[in-house]
Amino acid sequence: MSEIIFSKYSNERDRRFAIRTDILEENGRRWLQKTPLYPEGKEHIKNMLLWNQKLDALYKTAPFVSNKCEAGENFIKLEYLEEGNLAEYLDDLLEKGREEEAKKVLMDYLEKVQKLHSQKPFSMTEDFKKVFGNVNLPENLTCADVTNIDLICDNVLLTSPYTILDYEWTFEFPVPCEFVLYRIIHYYIQTHSVRKALDEAALYEQFGITGEMQECFFQMEKGFQAYITGKHVPMREMYADMTPGVNYVSKTSSGAMQVFFGEQRGCYQEKNSVKRYMIAGNARCELELPVNCRFIRLDPGDVPCSVRLDEISFDGKPASLKGVETPDGAIFGYWAFLARLDPCIADIAVPEGAKTLTVKLEIYEENVDMLNHVRVLEHKNHSILQKVGNRAKKAVRRIKNASEGSKKKGN
Repeated sequence: MSEIIFSKYSNERDRRFAIRTDILEENGRRWLQKTPLYPEGKEHIKNMLLWNQKLDALYKTAPFVSNKCEAGENFIKLEYLEEGNLAEYLDDLLEKGREEEAKKVLMDYLEKVQKLHSQKPFSMTEDFKKVFGNVNLPENLTCADVTNIDLICDNVLLTSPYTILDYEWTFEFPVPCEFVLYRIIHYYIQTHSVRKALDEAALYEQFGITGEMQECFFQMEKGFQAYITGKHVPMREMYADMTPGVNYVSKTSSGAMQVFFGEQRGCYQEKNSVKRYMIAGNARCELELPVNCRFIRLDPGDVPCSVRLDEISFDGKPASLKGVETPDGAIFGYWAFLARLDPCIADIAVPEGAKTLTVKLEIYEENVDMLNHVRVLEHKNHSILQKVGNRAKKAVRRIKNASEGSKKKGN
């Protein structure tokens, strides 16, 4: 008789996609089993059998296979494999300081994915819009006849050939190859601190994924997550109703950080700036400074926010924040509280001879009244502001700890 040794509920979804994944064991043999939680989910489970066949046909030209799948009574069975995954292998290389080797392995995987999914020009369909939204995508994107968008490194087992574990998010309408590559890079580098040793911006550039594309793909990802959720309201979105009077600190989920280069204090122009799109509230970049740059302005998005200043440095040395301008805002320690639309931290002095600027920020959307209150406290009572800053840090820490287990995919 089989025994369930592990269960995972993917129930923060629309009823069509809510499933339970079990690991079962009998006589020393293990397998995975996926079962719909509601009758509406039967088609989603049944489709995985179809995707298994169609993806294996696609993968004939690459060293990939999809995880073996067979039908059961109102469920599907998948092969249980114990090999490590690509993400773990890359992490091990990075932890040992073997960055170049890790980059080569990741690049090799990305190139294979690109070859598979760049068979023909991309064209947007109505089915595409239903899943990803009516996104204004750039021209000259490519695609394949069938696309598993979830080829992230955690889903790639190091068998020979590679086994692709999870393919429930497969579509037969055109999906840009560049979006698939974007998800692989984003979900690998942005979900573990050791992975920051790889240059995310350089990887995007290597595969022709411009800043404009990143913003478009971010909007596609938001549309996709909304498609998965449907009418279901996730528990995380009920927080304000369940805890009246308590502010919920959450990372901003969209927009870009803009860095302005100025020759004089207070003088900044759009043409002398660069944008770096934020991923899950993280803004990270290393930039070469223009020859005549004497001051920097940082615009962390478009909405009122709290900003944790993880690093602002020139040539690796921390920047001085004395004398900086924070309109409708205040800086205390490693936190900036900015209570206006189009917030900014302006007039950061550039040391003479500095060549590079490094910026690492975590941006949290905030209630304007709370931020204004903090700003007043900064002028009235330094010790009270310290308590507010410490409370914000604790709130952020609780959120990060609580979300650590589901951080990889969110669903």
